[in-house]
Amino acid sequence: MSGEEQTKDVINIDMDYFDNVVLENAGDYSYQRVDNFLPKEIFRDIQSLLLNGDQNQIMPWYYRQGMADFEDTEGFLFGNDIINRGVIPDNNLFLDIATPIISRLPMRQLIRMKVNSHPRQTLRGSPNYPPCRFHTDMKEEHTVAILSINTCNGYTEFEDGTQLESIENSLVIFNGNIKHRSMGQTDSNIRVNININFQQ
Repeated sequence: MSGEEQTKDVINIDMDYFDNVVLENAGDYSYQRVDNFLPKEIFRDIQSLLLNGDQNQIMPWYYRQGMADFEDTEGFLFGNDIINRGVIPDNNLFLDIATPIISRLPMRQLIRMKVNSHPRQTLRGSPNYPPCRFHTDMKEEHTVAILSINTCNGYTEFEDGTQLESIENSLVIFNGNIKHRSMGQTDSNIRVNININFQQ
């Protein structure tokens, strides 16, 4: 099915300056995937900061007992807001993480960018558990982009069963009206991604 034939929750972002944009159609929804989204050297710097820390700065992670919202407490995660509705808690993190990403996304307004670190919450090889609730990130019209920092078997899932894999330096973009949820990984201690909410 082509993008023109797909009529439900189609996301269509003009990203012609990338050679590797793929419009995926699965189930009821469509999304865009950009592999190798960031130049390798820039991505490695961000990956090192988020996965290892470095001698200059260790990434601060804050415990969040709710995954999709404060009441969604079957699982938990650690996170950090890079920017939230104009508030930038740490200018250095904004410059190191947000600037290279937003300079490559066609957006009118950046609403929020946050980094998520999902710890493995199951024994290795057991079923992926716990998923968070299906949700949308915010009420107003927006677009969601998720940049994976490491490759693992955790993923983002739509209500129709579509799975957006976690592949390092791969960005997936979809309509913010689509309900989605995070599914935990079993093959890595953490799954780290950057969640971006913006308006085109």
